[in-house]
Amino acid sequence: MFPADIRSEDTHGTSFKFVKASRRDAMADVWVFLLAGASLVLLGFGAAQVFDRFRIPDYFILMALGLLLGSGFLPLGGLDPRASLASVAPLLTSIALAFILFEGGLVLHVRGMGGVWAVAALHTAIAMALSMAGMWLVATQLLGLTSMTALILALAFCGPSATIVLSFLPRSGVEARTRFTLTVEGVMGNIVATILVLLLVRLPADPATSLAWAPFLMNVGATVIVAFVVGEGWARAVRGPRPRSFAFMTSVALAVFLYAIGEGLLGGNGGLAAFVFGLVLGHRRVLLAPQPGAQGSRGLQEFHRELVFLLRTFFFLYLGLRVSLSGITENLLFAAIAFGLVFYVSRLPSSIGLVRVWRLPPLDAGILRATVGRGMTDTVLILFAIEVGVIPPAEASFVTNLLFLVIVVAAALSAGLVMMAERTARSLASRRPAPPPALPRAEGPSDQVPEQLDRAMAQFLDDPIVKRGQID
Repeated sequence: MFPADIRSEDTHGTSFKFVKASRRDAMADVWVFLLAGASLVLLGFGAAQVFDRFRIPDYFILMALGLLLGSGFLPLGGLDPRASLASVAPLLTSIALAFILFEGGLVLHVRGMGGVWAVAALHTAIAMALSMAGMWLVATQLLGLTSMTALILALAFCGPSATIVLSFLPRSGVEARTRFTLTVEGVMGNIVATILVLLLVRLPADPATSLAWAPFLMNVGATVIVAFVVGEGWARAVRGPRPRSFAFMTSVALAVFLYAIGEGLLGGNGGLAAFVFGLVLGHRRVLLAPQPGAQGSRGLQEFHRELVFLLRTFFFLYLGLRVSLSGITENLLFAAIAFGLVFYVSRLPSSIGLVRVWRLPPLDAGILRATVGRGMTDTVLILFAIEVGVIPPAEASFVTNLLFLVIVVAAALSAGLVMMAERTARSLASRRPAPPPALPRAEGPSDQVPEQLDRAMAQFLDDPIVKRGQID
């Protein structure tokens, strides 16, 4: 009896000690998590202040800080920031994907654009197709990556970063048509890249079998219908003469809700659900303040700005943490330069055609060719593909290092090309003789923008989200 009682007491005592130890470990995890989260926001704030003062891109600073924190050079007391951020990476990745597609659909309201929208869309399609073909060849033939990894890279990098595009457009002095085209290209690049990568991940395991496509297509159709119905219902709920309080924040929550429903119940089509939902709201124009100073405009912009700030801070810092300094080799740098050249060369045919059709000035022509920067959407998609295993573990480290270098090289190339375009335009303007007084003549259709089209473009470019310049 006594031995049994003693064993029982020992067992309960051991269990109690185990519970106490587990609670201590959990509290330690919470402490580290809170420290990492607060530090993340503080680092993002510091990077934003440096950008405002010295115009150094914030994502450069964040990636460099992540690289420094993950290098092991700093004494962190045994803490591993990489592990702390990795625990929340899947959650923030899903939120980012839902937000990118919802935001893209919300911004893409192009009613009244007519032929300008068709020309801009054609330029975007040609540039993206050539870019994807060139990147796939570089990835498979030059780098020896698998076809699936090469395809993921080609899709993720298919279009320029909308945020980087919009960061220099307001001060560049280009025409409204050029601003519209580059904005549409950035938004469409985000949408096409995200949707195609998500669909590629969810393709049937045996796509050659026709029966495997039936449930896949049924889930896609159900996703579109559900998102459309919810979007129409929500548009009716928030439509009115005065903006509803917290309508934008609640709309983002609904987009994430639909993303979750699409991922969990509709065959993994959450991204498509978020995009269709945003597209319906954008078409109905229920979340846009009618004038810049109207009620609700500031709240919408501030919430959007701070959400993008949080997501950008996390993903660029996390990318820097995942980079291995020992993996940065000359061959990898040459590969990143090759990607940058593909970004530039793939834009030339459609940009030249656009300049001729619209008779754009030299500055606009140079800016069109210079828009090669890549940003957050590419980072999110490639890290997502690594996380779900579509990019195999054997190539994950190489691709992460390549992603880091491609973003740096493309940003440097874009900045240099923009400076050259501005310098060339100033040089041509200084050498051009003063024109003689022109006789009155009727302007052709390529020399002026119809008033209705001009109003439609102005309304698009004055959208609070577009004007803020943070679309990804």
